[in-house]
Amino acid sequence: MTTAFSYDVLEYPSHVHPQAHPSRLAAIGRLHGLDAASPAACRLLEVGCGDGLQLLALAMAYPRSRFVGIDLSREAIARGDAMRQTLGLGNLQLVVADLADWDPGPAAFDYIVAHGFYSWVPGYVRERLLALCREALSPPGIAYVSYNALPGCHLRRLMWDMLRHHTRGIEDPRARIAAACALLECLESDVAGSRIYGEIIRSEARDLLRRTDMSVLFHDDLADTNQPFSITDFAAHAAASGLRYLAEADYHEMSDAGLQPAARERLAARANGDRLQREQYLDYLKGRRFRQTLLCHAEAPLREVGDSAAVRGLRAVGHLRMDAPDGGTLDLANGVAACFTSGDGAALTTDHPVIKAALAMIGNAFPGAPGFDDTLAAARAASRSPNSPEADADALAHAWLSAFELGLLTLHSDPPAFATEAGATPKASALARLQVASGSDLVTSLRPSMVRLDSALAIELIRLLDGSRDRADLRRDLAARMVERAASAPDPGAGAHDAAWWEAQLDGMLEDGLRQTARMALLVG
Repeated sequence: MTTAFSYDVLEYPSHVHPQAHPSRLAAIGRLHGLDAASPAACRLLEVGCGDGLQLLALAMAYPRSRFVGIDLSREAIARGDAMRQTLGLGNLQLVVADLADWDPGPAAFDYIVAHGFYSWVPGYVRERLLALCREALSPPGIAYVSYNALPGCHLRRLMWDMLRHHTRGIEDPRARIAAACALLECLESDVAGSRIYGEIIRSEARDLLRRTDMSVLFHDDLADTNQPFSITDFAAHAAASGLRYLAEADYHEMSDAGLQPAARERLAARANGDRLQREQYLDYLKGRRFRQTLLCHAEAPLREVGDSAAVRGLRAVGHLRMDAPDGGTLDLANGVAACFTSGDGAALTTDHPVIKAALAMIGNAFPGAPGFDDTLAAARAASRSPNSPEADADALAHAWLSAFELGLLTLHSDPPAFATEAGATPKASALARLQVASGSDLVTSLRPSMVRLDSALAIELIRLLDGSRDRADLRRDLAARMVERAASAPDPGAGAHDAAWWEAQLDGMLEDGLRQTARMALLVG
């Protein structure tokens, strides 16, 4: 009897992974000296693509590029191909294939992406993935490979061993998940032993239980194959296949900004100029559990340090807040410092008037991606800079690179286009409307990223944004939809209102909803 493939038995949740987007990969490649292909005219392969959600978003954004996805799951590929056909994407091919014997054909790929694959497959498949990257990547091509990392996964391994032992012999995936969750819930009160051991186990158990989709627990933590790697071991595997470490896709993970000055000095001394040794010691200090590593051909001309001059051809995105660092009055005037922060704690303080004006503009443009030259010109005008254009350009390029290294900005080459304001007849992306029509409140933005629609009103608005309705049409049809929803509710009388009531409410709410929809990058240009 043939055993069903586990991903066909229990669906893995679909997500896009912004770190693997070719606009970000191209930017990193160019910072390090690679003539990386524009995502607007490239060939990209995703290995282990699932239903190809990431590829669907890319194929919509870049119609002149070609995308291929392979996966062993027939069910996932069938779902993805149904969406591909509905969206009319002729530049995307989704294939049911085993990587071990799949022939990629003669045409090279500019990007090869393998997210959530390397740690969860047998050794011979890992070898084949790296060999494919060597054989099928174009000379300046970039491979993205994510994997569980050491030393951080030593702690998570405690849980993997417990859960696999506790669920041994349970074949049904849902029964196995239930048994694993039951054990995790008991660990909060039942764990004994030393104080340190107890704290670690309780923390790990709480972290696993916080996951909203237990299929991730089944496929990741309960998987029979789940092998973490140190960065030095992974790089050695890659080198044996003729590949070389380029950088991390989450570029700020390479930063030592979170360390004390003395710790940074000791880190530099231990690394002694060796990038991989520096990364290895950073992992020891940070306890990193997951890596998203970029590789290139071993013979590719590579700068080991990012080149600020390359920043001038890129675009920047940043969800920034600006404050006076001392809590005083905020001023963009010359000589007055301003602190720019992101939601995840990255921060940069500067008193340079052009840099301050530029970062403020990027924050105001979010989620848009202004280009370097336009931002420089506008920032010089806003700050009335007395400096030469070249001096300000050099200062701003260094600031953008520093902000990227800190995680304050993301840099892109030819990012996907979308509308940052709702026009007269606004239109949401066809993919988001398709996802809502299928009953999901988690949809794919055009950046792309995953965004959750937090109300029935937001969901119904996306359904109606097909580009055929103006504001009056939207108010009328949205009011009708909300009345229909109330009528189909289990208790129709609770909170029910007629269409006239809803239209009156929507006078102010509609414009707010459209602004929020644009802010989430769901509107096509």
